[in-house]
Amino acid sequence: MDDLQSEVLELEFHEFSRSMKTISELDFARILLRNTVLSPDEHRGYLDRLRERIPEPQGVTLDDFKAFNRFLNNIDDFIVAVRMFNMMHEPIGQDVFIRAIKVSTGEDINPHIINVVFQLFDMDGDGKLSDVEFVGIMKDRLKRGFGKFPLPVKWAGFKHCLRKEVKQT
Repeated sequence: MDDLQSEVLELEFHEFSRSMKTISELDFARILLRNTVLSPDEHRGYLDRLRERIPEPQGVTLDDFKAFNRFLNNIDDFIVAVRMFNMMHEPIGQDVFIRAIKVSTGEDINPHIINVVFQLFDMDGDGKLSDVEFVGIMKDRLKRGFGKFPLPVKWAGFKHCLRKEVKQT
């Protein structure tokens, strides 16, 4: 299973690397935001914010990309660690984020990758990350597009289905 996941990550990385050793921070963000429930406008807003906040791109290596995705696969453990920090009323800055990753997964994530993630998800630019937004979006990503749209129920579901069919015909 680990080998299969590694191959999928390599394919994702090479889709954007164009035979280079790194992908851009924007491409890294595009991969992170892929298969999420964000609207096209929200998606564009995230990328625009990152574009503004990373003036000198360094790139993301395959090893850094894989390490971050190993962390995402253990995001539930990370959530527990972050909640512990929240109970201590400690804000979620980059240093706390790195420590929570290390405690929960044992991974040493490149600080540049953490900075990219913060620039991408820090809505107000205060240097703190909303764990709810970050975790929600990353959990959507892990679903790989499955469960993107909740199934409507009862009468609303019937109307939704009927409208969809009418539009198609």
